[in-house]
Amino acid sequence: MIRIVFFDVDGTLMTDRQIPDSARQAVSLLKEQGIIPALATGRPEYEMRAVCESLGIDWAVTCNGAHIGYQGNTIIGTPFSKAQIGEWVERAVHSENHTLLLYGGQQIYSTKRIADCPYFTEADHEIGFLEPLPVTTADELPDIYQCILFAPEEDEAPYIADGADKLYLHRWRSSALDLNPCGVNKSTGVTQLLDHLGLTREQAAAFGDGLNDLEMIRDIGHGIAMGNSCPELLACARYVTRHVQEDGILHGVKRWILPTIVHS
Repeated sequence: MIRIVFFDVDGTLMTDRQIPDSARQAVSLLKEQGIIPALATGRPEYEMRAVCESLGIDWAVTCNGAHIGYQGNTIIGTPFSKAQIGEWVERAVHSENHTLLLYGGQQIYSTKRIADCPYFTEADHEIGFLEPLPVTTADELPDIYQCILFAPEEDEAPYIADGADKLYLHRWRSSALDLNPCGVNKSTGVTQLLDHLGLTREQAAAFGDGLNDLEMIRDIGHGIAMGNSCPELLACARYVTRHVQEDGILHGVKRWILPTIVHS
């Protein structure tokens, strides 16, 4: 029997910055059956507060698995070292064309405003960001769980000089790169929450659409790719549901999740 369902947000639970009514219905159906709905997103806890409150969701795996929160409070976290954040902030502050967005547990920070960096502005038009607090030094920053570097791909080398063996990297557009601590991804975050709740992977399902969902969809007991997913995710998913704009969440919940209650 499935006991918990994880939802990616952009392109999965939300489309055009809105939660479809059918997705709201799907979450309600899960809760009625005692199944826990949870987020699993690259977004920070702070940005997901309104989504969680709107849907009545208590648990959120955010920052691509580096932060796990309950009702907005940090339960488990895997932050960057202070030295690493200090180095990146110093570099980005003194760069005319780069912007570093930093995700803390309760707030987001940035070395430039959204409107002051064309790469940041382009990404904002695509998915939308809350305006971050300005930062010029890392000295007073709290623990940081994820960063996004807004810069052309050819300019990223100084930020990732330590290599992929010390960082988890996810490029989601030509001028936007997610940076997470080594060994951290949505699968590791989801697994930590499952362990915390005393649940197994076979008791869990997950919906996703992007490359940063790949490990989660591959490793979870019931991985469900949206119909609008990238080819790599479609290839590794146990199930494929409809497009996000064609009630994909509700279809997947009714077809593969609720039936496990009847047959358990």
